[in-house]
Amino acid sequence: MSVDEAVPTDGLDQLLPSCSDNQPASPTAERPSRTEGLWRTVLAGPGRTLKEAFANLEQSSEVERLVRHAQRDLLGARVTLAPEEGEGYWELTRIRDDFYVIIMNFLYKKQRFELVPGDGLIQFNFKVSGDMTLAASRSEPLRFNRPSLLVWAQSTGVNIDEWTAPRAHERMIAISVRPEFLVEQFMTSIVDMPPQIQAFISNPGKQVHYCQLPLTAEMFTAASNLIHNRLDGKLSLLYTEAVTLELLCAAVKSFNSLPTPANPECTARALRCLQAARSLLMRQLAPVPTIRQLARSVGMAETALTKGFKSVYGETIFEFSLRCRMQHALMLLRDQQCSVDKVSETVGYSHPTSFATAFRRYFGMRPIQVRHIRSG
Repeated sequence: MSVDEAVPTDGLDQLLPSCSDNQPASPTAERPSRTEGLWRTVLAGPGRTLKEAFANLEQSSEVERLVRHAQRDLLGARVTLAPEEGEGYWELTRIRDDFYVIIMNFLYKKQRFELVPGDGLIQFNFKVSGDMTLAASRSEPLRFNRPSLLVWAQSTGVNIDEWTAPRAHERMIAISVRPEFLVEQFMTSIVDMPPQIQAFISNPGKQVHYCQLPLTAEMFTAASNLIHNRLDGKLSLLYTEAVTLELLCAAVKSFNSLPTPANPECTARALRCLQAARSLLMRQLAPVPTIRQLARSVGMAETALTKGFKSVYGETIFEFSLRCRMQHALMLLRDQQCSVDKVSETVGYSHPTSFATAFRRYFGMRPIQVRHIRSG
């Protein structure tokens, strides 16, 4: 399944408390404790960019080891979790300017949040395991909890939040590059890139673009090999550079295999009916319409509706409905205006316990935890 979104960022500053309340720390501000944030916060303080965190590697007392390869302009470092936080590490590598690789292999005991400032880079996230959520917009947090490739472009000046679920073993490779790098190194010009990836390169300001793709066997093997790299010193840096380029090649190749967004088998009338069904699911969160009710409302046969919806939108009716309801529930819980029981009823659950179970399965945390985070 592929998901391709361009999310306008008007109102993103109201997304989570850290977006509106946590401004980038000044250089003289007291550094937060190790129990706050993720690697950006640990290395450079809250609200710092990826580039600023890497610039602080050589000065940070949190770095366990630092390795250089001067001839190839490579720099590598490791940050290991303290026992009271969890277990595992972040492996950080810089490959020349504006080309960064983060190898994640960790498990936190408690949920962790971090403000992620936009830096204008394109990020390729090769997820092997774990449970991380990205606040793509006020109404659509993106949960990243299964093996897949998430391609992400976040404009400079656009801040979002990401958080990890407690006790989730995160294993992922995140590669961040300049848009120009993809054009210069992989193609002769932007017009030679797959159409679906061109939007990431020519990303207009004040937007977040993302696309989630299946993780191929080739990607899974390369990412796993990089996570379990047994080499040391310069050899480790050279291996990281080589496998990183292999992963980028596989990612660009995967865009070539994407189907065109429009389904040529769908008539104009069928597309209008499918759009009406999608709109109804977004509006009617409770009671949740059945397939039969939905089909009657838009004037389609049930089989045509279910098959057409999956074909055009890349997810089933149930998956889309659940996503809309969970995202609306998250927004209500953050606003602190409704009780958990009321939120449960608003998004179509008769019993709060059923809602709490579904919410935790979807976001990796209980509804009451959202309240505690917001009040904190």
